[in-house]
Amino acid sequence: MITAGVDLGGSFVKSVVVDGADTVTEAPLVAVPDESITDVVERVARRLIDGSGARGVGVGVAGLVEWPEGRFVWGPHVSGTGIPLARGLRERLGVPVVVDNDANLAAYCEATLGAARGRRNVLMLTFGTGIGAGIVTDGIIHHGRSFAGEVGHMTMVPDGRICACGRRGCWETVVSGAMLDRLAVDLATEVPDGHVGRLAADGTATAEHLTRAADAGDPASRTVLAEAGTWLGRGVVNLILTLDPDIVVIGGAVSQAGRWLLDPARMAIASQLPGSAHRRPPPLVVAEYGPLSGAIGAALAARRVTP
Repeated sequence: MITAGVDLGGSFVKSVVVDGADTVTEAPLVAVPDESITDVVERVARRLIDGSGARGVGVGVAGLVEWPEGRFVWGPHVSGTGIPLARGLRERLGVPVVVDNDANLAAYCEATLGAARGRRNVLMLTFGTGIGAGIVTDGIIHHGRSFAGEVGHMTMVPDGRICACGRRGCWETVVSGAMLDRLAVDLATEVPDGHVGRLAADGTATAEHLTRAADAGDPASRTVLAEAGTWLGRGVVNLILTLDPDIVVIGGAVSQAGRWLLDPARMAIASQLPGSAHRRPPPLVVAEYGPLSGAIGAALAARRVTP
């Protein structure tokens, strides 16, 4: 069976086609335009259906998605509220459609095919414009009443930076893909002739420049990433205490920073997890399918509703 998956984030739309042999075909990345999310997803999904003959479509959205209705309720990084996305897409596309939170679907992908394959209790954290989490137990996504996994809005720094959600000091204000971009800009501005500043001389500094500078031995970049990694680890400790997962999978932009970010996170987990002398923390690993986890998970989820 061929199904299509669409991952609508705060900045980009990622999409794939997955066939019955779990072969993934990636479609070109699309910047999120300023229009109805139903229109955006319909256009991308229709192109996938026409090109592959996909018989069902899964959609992941960054934000609150009412389950199982597939109604997009709200999201700090995606426009619109109260949108009956699944119903509208079924009517327009004429195929079965399932809509869920993007991090839930990324976790489903990694638990089914990827880095957490064979694990019973899986926690996946997705770092993009914000932070999301997906929880999968025995192959089933945990939704709570609908909105489980909004961990990016745990308060980490009282009276800290203002978050896109309107509150202060959320986890994603100290470590996320968008935050790493901001840290890169700050470093390039403070030290324009430094390594990051030179790498970004022809444009805006990004997290990629920060990582490249760290790889090249730049101590300032390594320090910035280590601090962000420590914040990552502190948040993961809270989630381990709550969920006690078998494995924690990291996906999105943060994972691309590699050991400069993840090693400090692992150190923070080992040093701050209560009872760490008597328990082994779960492994912290990078998503096998990288930024495509959400779209692949969406396509896999579509199989469950496609005859």
